[in-house]
Parts: sequence; C-alpha cells; structure tokens
Amino acid sequence: MLLLDLKKNNRQLIEDHFFSLCCDTYVEGKLEGGQSVADEKLSNLDISNYSKKRNNVLPEHQRGSSYLSPYIRHGLISLIDVWKRVESFQYEDKSKFRDELLWQEFSRHLYAIIGKKSNKALNFKVTTDRKLDLNLTNNMNCISHIKKELENTGYIVNQTRMWFASHFGLRNHENWETHEDYMFKHLLDGSRFSNRLGWQWVMGNQTGKVYGFAKNQVQNRAKELCNSCELKYNCPIESWPNVASIDQVNQNFNLDILNNFGPQTVVKDVNNFPEYVWITGESLGDNDPALKFYADLPVIFIFDEKLLNLIKVSTKRIIFILQTLKELNEKRELKVYIGDPIKILKDKKISVTFAPVPKYKFISKNIKPIVEFPAIRLVKPIDFYPSSFSSWRKKANLNL
Repeated sequence: MLLLDLKKNNRQLIEDHFFSLCCDTYVEGKLEGGQSVADEKLSNLDISNYSKKRNNVLPEHQRGSSYLSPYIRHGLISLIDVWKRVESFQYEDKSKFRDELLWQEFSRHLYAIIGKKSNKALNFKVTTDRKLDLNLTNNMNCISHIKKELENTGYIVNQTRMWFASHFGLRNHENWETHEDYMFKHLLDGSRFSNRLGWQWVMGNQTGKVYGFAKNQVQNRAKELCNSCELKYNCPIESWPNVASIDQVNQNFNLDILNNFGPQTVVKDVNNFPEYVWITGESLGDNDPALKFYADLPVIFIFDEKLLNLIKVSTKRIIFILQTLKELNEKRELKVYIGDPIKILKDKKISVTFAPVPKYKFISKNIKPIVEFPAIRLVKPIDFYPSSFSSWRKKANLNL
C-alpha cells in the first residue's frame, strides 16, 4: 500500500509509481481531466449540425464530436446532464446526439448483465472468407493515422473507432481481443462496456450484421489519407471480404436487478456511521451521490495495483485521473493510494456509490459499505437481456 503525494507534478508521480504499470512512458492526452474542465465543456457544448458532421474524420475542424466522453466515462458529468443540456437544439441534431447518449447507456446496461463475458461473441459468431496480411497494415495510411492519433492524444472519433474495429475484428477475427485491448489501453474514455460493445456491433456479434470497412469510407470521410498513401493504387482494402458464416449463439445470464445494477435506493447499516467516502474510477465527479451527501467526510481513491499491472493502460489515462483527483484535493480531504482495495478498505467504514462493473462488485462483497448509494442512470435498470439496441430502446424508461 502506497499513499501518493499529490503535491508532486504528474510526471514525477508517473515516473515514481506508474512506470511499470503502464504501456508507455509519459504522454499527456488531448483532453485535460478535472471537474472544472468538464463543467466548462458541458456549458460550451454546441451540437449545431451534429447530424451532418458526426461522421466526419478529416479535416479535424469539421468533426462533430463533442469530446465529452472521457468526462462522462469517469462520472464528472452524467448522461442526464448532457441529455438536458441539448434540449434547445434543432430536433434532427438533438435526436441524433441523444441516440449516442442512449447507446452509451445501453452499453452500461448490457455490461452490468454480461460483465466479463463481454469478450465473447454475444448473439452471433461471424467469420469472413479472407484474412489480411498484417504486414500490409503498417503501410496503410488510414490505419497508421488512427494508431498515431490514438497513441498521441488518447482520443479518436467514433467513425475511426469503427474502421479500426472492423479492420482488425473481421479481417483478423481470430485475435480481435488483442486489438480491442490496444484501443482500450489508450482511449481516455476507455471502458470495457462501451469499447467492447462497439467491437461486438461492428463484427456482427450482436446483431448478425457486420460493418464492413473498405477504401471508399476513407475516401468519403478522410480523402487526404488515401491521396497520400503509398498503397493508393494497390489498396489491400479495396473491397470488403464476403461473410463466410453467421452462427447463432445462445445466451443465459442472471437477470436479477439487484445483482446486476445494485441498490435502487440508499442502503444503510443503521448501527454504524461512515468515516470515509470511497470514490471509484466510474464516479469521480462532485455530483457523485456519496461524495455529495457526505460533504464533510474525507475521501479515498485507490489505484488498483494488481489490475493496473494486468491491463497496463496508457499514462494518458492515469494523468487524466490524477488531474481530476488533484482538483478534488483542493476542495476535500483526499487520500490516494496504490495497492489492493480490499486490504486498504477492510478496516474502514465507508460510504460509496454503486458501480455496475465486475471489479466493484467483487470488492463490495468483501468490504461491505456502511452506506451504498444507487448509481446515476439515464435509463432505469432492466430485468431482461437486451439482444439489440432497438429491442432495449423500445423498453427503456428514462430516469429523468
């Protein structure tokens, strides 16, 4: 167990404590962490012409991305906050943008139910009839551009996420998890629920319909990448390989709402009072229910050393969280540890907000919170397995 000194600069903290736990040395991402940054970006959010711009890739100034996803992913702003913020915009832009918010919520619902099984084919297993020589990938301008932007900034737009997932998930489907993991490591908004569902959807594992990535998409959305590519006249993705087989997968999941989504009301041990608020990477914002309710209690955040050593995310992601924690430390008494969460929390009486992810469920079973608050959700919990976004949306009840 190690207590971090947040007065040190981020480079020093990375070099002293995270060097062996990350996949790179020191890279600051495109977006800065912190509640004040998140609030400012939400306040300045402009989705005018989003319906027309949302799939743009290059030039960058024509992109329609809101760049809010890292702040949503870490609970600095909620999907409810963003939903309400866009109410005054034109219907077409607002509806398309809100569809993306619902997709994010759908991914969270699905992950709450399937958890670690998200790395397996969901409803269908799709294969294609042609694999690509990976050596050619190094010379493809579109793919190298995506990788460079991802590694340098920690952010790529949704269109290029789909290109990358389709390219490596379907042309090289036997090891798609390796490439999905690479994307997860570097994305500032990297989450297993959103990232993996995106890959599953692209590969047809969720719907039985694939998203085929080929040269024409690059020409339409980022023509300059094709024009400057050495493979322009010998493109290995000139056409999309044929689908060879689609096999249905039968699923059986525990659909108990309490098990999957946690408490729907505040749960208290009436014989005890919490001494700390424990915040997780899912909920770092000032509006975290436990943090907000117990405004006078000291706060604990834990970098799970074993987990970090296993997944080895980019330093960009650690820096984003450090920036957020340092701002919180200016407002609240905060202790930040690196170590085993169970060992650190075992003798402490804690209040916490439920996080519908496997790691939190495991920890909270071993360390029972004195007070546990429900997670903030755009859509109320479900008691069915959502085989598709459309089937889920028909039954979804907004929590507004």
